[in-house]
Amino acid sequence: MRKLSQMTRTALLSALLLTLLAGCRTSSPHRPTAFNFPNVNPAHTHTRRLLENAFRYADAANAMTDPASGYPFEGWNQVPAKGLYLRSFTQLTAIGEWLELMANIAAGYADNPCVSRDEAKTRLIQIVGSLRHDQQDPRVSAEGLLVNFIGLDNSQRMPPLSEIIEKQKFIDAFGEETAAAIWKALREKGWIVPRHDDREADIKRRGQYGAKYFDGPLAPFADETVKARIMALLDRRVVQIVFGDNANLSASVAKAMGALLRPAIRDDPAIGALRIEMELFLENQQAGYAHLFDVKTGTFVFGWDATRDRLFGWEDAAGNYIVGHMNYLVNEFRGPLMFVALRHGFPAAAVANAGFMIKPFRTQAGDDIYTLATWEGSAFQSSGLTLFMQELENAGWRKILENTVDIELDFATRNKLPGLLSEAYSGQGVEYTGRIGIPDIVIAVEPRITNAPSLYTLGVASQIAPDKIERFLEMNWPAISRLFTKHGPWEGFDTRRRTAIKYQTTAHTLSLILGGIGSAPDNMRRYLEFKGLHDNLLAWYAPGDAVDFLSQETQIVPWTSDGSLINFSRDENSFHVEGRPLRNGRVTLTVPQAEGINLADGELIIRYRASAPIEQAVITLNKVQGGPYAEPHFPNQIFVRFSATEGGERAIRVPLPATPGLARTKELVLALGKHSEAVEADLTITALKFVPYPD
Repeated sequence: MRKLSQMTRTALLSALLLTLLAGCRTSSPHRPTAFNFPNVNPAHTHTRRLLENAFRYADAANAMTDPASGYPFEGWNQVPAKGLYLRSFTQLTAIGEWLELMANIAAGYADNPCVSRDEAKTRLIQIVGSLRHDQQDPRVSAEGLLVNFIGLDNSQRMPPLSEIIEKQKFIDAFGEETAAAIWKALREKGWIVPRHDDREADIKRRGQYGAKYFDGPLAPFADETVKARIMALLDRRVVQIVFGDNANLSASVAKAMGALLRPAIRDDPAIGALRIEMELFLENQQAGYAHLFDVKTGTFVFGWDATRDRLFGWEDAAGNYIVGHMNYLVNEFRGPLMFVALRHGFPAAAVANAGFMIKPFRTQAGDDIYTLATWEGSAFQSSGLTLFMQELENAGWRKILENTVDIELDFATRNKLPGLLSEAYSGQGVEYTGRIGIPDIVIAVEPRITNAPSLYTLGVASQIAPDKIERFLEMNWPAISRLFTKHGPWEGFDTRRRTAIKYQTTAHTLSLILGGIGSAPDNMRRYLEFKGLHDNLLAWYAPGDAVDFLSQETQIVPWTSDGSLINFSRDENSFHVEGRPLRNGRVTLTVPQAEGINLADGELIIRYRASAPIEQAVITLNKVQGGPYAEPHFPNQIFVRFSATEGGERAIRVPLPATPGLARTKELVLALGKHSEAVEADLTITALKFVPYPD
């Protein structure tokens, strides 16, 4: 492919944009009068009606985009008196989703009365031109990656406000004594939370924050000149690069390219030129991702403050600065993380070194369902904004995701929630929080908010279980339809007050649409095949071989972490553990294979007899020491619940994900009870085996 200069490419895009705009002005483009979603079952009328209302968000009449860049605003709400400025900035995730939506419309996946195919093409060219420009602008980018939030003001794009302030800045500006007084007043006012041995502080911009509120502790500094100098220090803008947000954007660009590779549109010259620009955008991100990849841990870091040249992190209890890494697998960035590692040729360790936990959920019927636990118990973290890394073509991932949807629907139905629990506005003032989730499948210890369900993750859930989501919508339609507006649905519902939570964000609304129209897996597959990467992804999903952990070749060793008594016996087909009480009981099962075994993409099946229930047991999967994968910060663990079998026998079936992180597993350590708490144990394991899912 002959390389074009940046100036030539920019001119070409501008010419294409002017041509399309002229066409729109001289002859009104064909705009459908009805919706057409070819991937949505025509019989799913409630799903279609929800999507149709969500599409109103994209109607030009609602002016949800910045005219200069074509970027979507952060959201609908703009209420300065409440500290809501959602039309004053945007985020990379929303930009990527908007780009993705326009590509889907242009490719014929979502004909609608709000945006025609020609209008979508016009918007695509503008957005891609803005991304290519901003990628080279040091005010909003570094090493080819963009700042996570972009301020939009008078046709200008600006980096985000700093979230931290160094005390030294005040000392330099005001001197030691005055700086100390200002610092103390800011702390008492609640605008800063000092850390790092009081050398810097987190800035808290909430409620009555800003130049108008220099009262109380800040009253001595209310002189216009002084407070202007203070606010200038607090409200500095910084080039803040976040891995996850850029990865979301990268994945959306690739999915958009996949849509534009659809046979019906791929030979359009304007679309071909656009795909070249999009691919160049992805290619130019390579240096930034390489900067964020920590070769020592084999993982990406959370982010980078390029202005201060400091990686994101926090202080531990001893005051040491700890750099944050993408080392937990199950979060909203799982798919984008995999895409970035695959697209830019990073080692499989970037995925393998991310650990996970699996937890049981007891359904209303009394059964235990096992799935991957998220940090916040959030539906958003379980599946992301859409599924696109061919998870639904993989038996292990499909089973886990189906279990997750079953759990979410069971919890919602049992608690009369007209939506799923996920990160959103809580209905408590202007609070936006990740603490909304299901307590049983959470890792964080803080209490969950369970009365603020939202709609947006129903889109991706419909990719997994479309019939179940349609039935859920039908059952909850009286409450859900109350959320509809002329600009799409409000996202949430407060079940205590029985009122809509009247907030609407671009990222969530577009997630509902993109998940609902269901094109993301096909689009990403086209892109991966275009780049010759599809087989590489399948290699990461490689399943393990069947393993019987009770075979005579497996070494089984009982022990206790504190040296207390444990009664243990083993025969040819089982082992028995007893302790009345048993404290810190452990059983380690070590396989004979020197390089360990692969437990990916299958089921761990446990059959047992127990005279008394054990509410919590934990199986830790330990790897072979050394080799290509580091010891994960979060070990792969399965939380298991043993019920009393009353003389019979019961089975536990735990689905395991298709991930390279399950390769080289050398031993399983079964811990009975919670930490140092004693349990009444009389447990016989009669089967413990891994069975890969069939192709």
